[in-house]
Amino acid sequence: MKRLLFIFTFLLSAGLFAAVVAQTVNIKVEAMSPAGLSAIGQSSLRPTSGLKVFGEKTKIYFFADTTGSGSTAVTSFAWSFVSKPAGSNAVFDSSAKQGNSFTADTIGQYIVQVSVNGGAKTDVDTFFASTYTGFSYSYPGCGLCHNYADDPMADEWAKTKHASVYYRGLTGQLEVNAGYGVYSTSCAKCHTTGWDQGANNGNFGYLAHQDGWDTTWYKPYTLVGSSYQIPQGDSTALKNLQENYSSLVPTANIECENCHGPGGNHFGDKTKIGRTLNAGVCLQCHDAPPHHPIGGMWKQSLHASIPSASHANFTSCYPCHNGSAFVKWIENKADPGYNTAEDNLAPSISCQVCHDPHSADNPAQLRTVSVDSLMNGYKPTNGGMGQLCMNCHHSRYNVATKVTSKAPYYGFSDHYGPHHNPQADMLFGQNAYEYGQPIAGLQTHGIAVKDACVTCHMQDVGSTASPNHTWSMTDTSGNDLVGVCQTCHGAGIASFDDVKASADYDGNGKIEGVQTEIQGMLDKLKAQLPKDAAGEPVSSMADSLKVKDHPEYVRAIYDYYFVKEDGSMGVHNAKYAFALLQAAIGSITGVQPVPGSEMPKIFELSQNYPNPFNPTTEIQFSVPRSGQVNLSVYNVLGEVVATLANGEVVPGNYKVQWNATDANGGKVSSGIYFYRLVVSSRGAANYSVTKKMLLLK
Repeated sequence: MKRLLFIFTFLLSAGLFAAVVAQTVNIKVEAMSPAGLSAIGQSSLRPTSGLKVFGEKTKIYFFADTTGSGSTAVTSFAWSFVSKPAGSNAVFDSSAKQGNSFTADTIGQYIVQVSVNGGAKTDVDTFFASTYTGFSYSYPGCGLCHNYADDPMADEWAKTKHASVYYRGLTGQLEVNAGYGVYSTSCAKCHTTGWDQGANNGNFGYLAHQDGWDTTWYKPYTLVGSSYQIPQGDSTALKNLQENYSSLVPTANIECENCHGPGGNHFGDKTKIGRTLNAGVCLQCHDAPPHHPIGGMWKQSLHASIPSASHANFTSCYPCHNGSAFVKWIENKADPGYNTAEDNLAPSISCQVCHDPHSADNPAQLRTVSVDSLMNGYKPTNGGMGQLCMNCHHSRYNVATKVTSKAPYYGFSDHYGPHHNPQADMLFGQNAYEYGQPIAGLQTHGIAVKDACVTCHMQDVGSTASPNHTWSMTDTSGNDLVGVCQTCHGAGIASFDDVKASADYDGNGKIEGVQTEIQGMLDKLKAQLPKDAAGEPVSSMADSLKVKDHPEYVRAIYDYYFVKEDGSMGVHNAKYAFALLQAAIGSITGVQPVPGSEMPKIFELSQNYPNPFNPTTEIQFSVPRSGQVNLSVYNVLGEVVATLANGEVVPGNYKVQWNATDANGGKVSSGIYFYRLVVSSRGAANYSVTKKMLLLK
């Protein structure tokens, strides 16, 4: 035993053990969208869903995933069939490449194996080829079990646009203009079930070709370009289909099997049907540019790449970093029933995570258009479709629990702050540290923008004016997408920073764009805060001693990350962001808001207290609108002794301490001093007032 332990230790220390065990391989099915097939020169083939149940006489694609092999190079792949259905002569399209495929020539089960590096590691997976039955209420149709009486989901699906899209095309209900709809012969490839004219497996395309429907349905209509012009509401073609081609009806429209795979062998056997949240199911049709580019947009988004982050596999990060977990959470927040092995099969935020394929209860078939209260208890009452996004895009913490507790050191963790992406909090002006100011609820866009996140981040883009599913606010050239901004800010807006701030908030002598002013304030605040090894304000337990007994640092750091990680640099809510940063900077530099005070209506400079004083006195002042503030102390000769405040402030009540020192930190002598407040507001007359105080030693 000791000898084995020694050998293990030696191999590990030498790096040899890692080379032995590091190799790994897993067979993964690969969905092929129209865009994907076109990229490999196979645009004539039928797109595939990525399900393990697929159509007889059709092709399935898969690859050997070697993620996790580390530094061990995987240099060879060997594919083989462990078993095939009786009579099958199926062969691999390539026996030695990482990616592979085969065409199922017979109904039944195919067990596939891959070996890497001459058998160092192997994996086996099972696939099933079947036939389509379509949706009908007789055996073996889906409706026999999934009917309105026994399965409410079937009733819900029947209300979706998928369930009627082919019928609507035939009756002139799609792309209507001047009372006519247009419909092409190619549209049916995505608007029916399993389309593949070359595969005899019960799919609509094959049956329609055999019956002659595909070459006759358009006879009554006029060809305009590549599409037929159908009077809106005309039922000629639909009646012809239903009365003379009734065998096609079960597979007309986008039925169950388009998303779950052919169910010819599913009756009584749940293993013979597919069920997944992988986007490939939707991208069979929605990744077909130029007319249907949404899938390509999604592929560019961060939602599509979440599996590359380890967070997707940690239950502590559910439900927002894992699509399967999010769906379970939406359906039953009290008891989601997370299952690590099951949920990690499809962790990305795919189409089906946000859109419910079986329900049209919400606009765009969204899973929800509501959000529970934010972590500070605030319940959003507006935001429309954007409330779906807010379920994840909000702070994970109540700010009070992060900035008031000293155990351990004000709630420091590996990611101190709101834990990334507090966009909903920022939008509604909530859940940052507000220094007692009456700024909670300040909003720039939260009320005015009907669908919140969706209105801006999914504005129509491209030649087909498709909703932007990259969610990025810049185009592929890096230009800001400001089309929706121009509605309110005018056609002259070409970038976000063209929207100017109301004042010089960062105090650099120039009134700049909102984003530039916010960046300037972040830089100004950052300069006042303790830093970590990377030069950023401390944010983890390792550096928490740098803020011990300094609550002013803790609160300012929280607001720094709150504004920075919102990501919009003030666009979501300039009013709230400016107020937070101004208050945070003031709390470090000495100009502090007066907690619990009401928003002032007039400019005011209060008498210092105490007066006479020794050695310290407090001066309070109020500004009802944003402005450049200068508060200075003068001696009886009119010379400036000290400047107590000099910079931009947002509306509020403030206080500042003077400890009877001059600009160089030296103690001043007893006597009479004057303090003067000057406020310069954009577009308004300056306000100034001077008062007297007495220092007695």
